[in-house]
Amino acid sequence: MLSYTTVQSLGQVRLEEMHEQARRAALVKAARRARRAERHQAAHRTPAAVAGLTRRRAPAPETP
Repeated sequence: MLSYTTVQSLGQVRLEEMHEQARRAALVKAARRARRAERHQAAHRTPAAVAGLTRRRAPAPETP
């Protein structure tokens, strides 16, 4: 039979493992959100950038 303090110690270790797992999950979730937001911003920024590159400018007037 396990002593009370042994059971307490095992419970504490398990609780710490669960906290660590939750912390890692939160970090992964935050990183995923950041990547998604970055892709979203890039998708909306790209057409404007391409339009700026493909827009034709009037030729400069010739000077005699």
